[in-house]
Amino acid sequence: MRRIVVALVCVAVATWPPAAAAECSRWRAAFLRMPTRDISIEVGPRTLRVSVKVADDDEQRAAGFQCATRADVERTKILFDFGAEITTAFHMQNVAAPLDIAFAKGDGRIFSVQRMVPSPTALYQPMGPFRYALETRAGFFEQQGIRAGEARLALAGRRSS
Repeated sequence: MRRIVVALVCVAVATWPPAAAAECSRWRAAFLRMPTRDISIEVGPRTLRVSVKVADDDEQRAAGFQCATRADVERTKILFDFGAEITTAFHMQNVAAPLDIAFAKGDGRIFSVQRMVPSPTALYQPMGPFRYALETRAGFFEQQGIRAGEARLALAGRRSS
């Protein structure tokens, strides 16, 4: 009996990573395809210019930071653009490190800032519809003095690959 259990565990361990690796390959490819864009965040009289990856199609929005490395999380910001205000939630499955997320209305007004921690089950969403969500490494918004109701995304800028 013990040999059967050991054999089943070995089979499960041997077959599980390729499926996970295939899924991660999909998310990594979508992450790498995201175009880069410069945006501004207006914080009172100050304007902060940042470079972001833009997730503006279903595959890129689904990928987000899934399977990204800790280094990717530290150096990259992702702007999710849904094209119109929607109600949805974000998850932190397969994400290497905690993130901050700011939700903004169609006019760019940031109305919610949250900390997200890696979890296979937790969901994060603001109280109300949003068009944009900006994900960054944990602590970025606090370090920059960006608070809900006091900042706005200014999206004029050009796109590059």
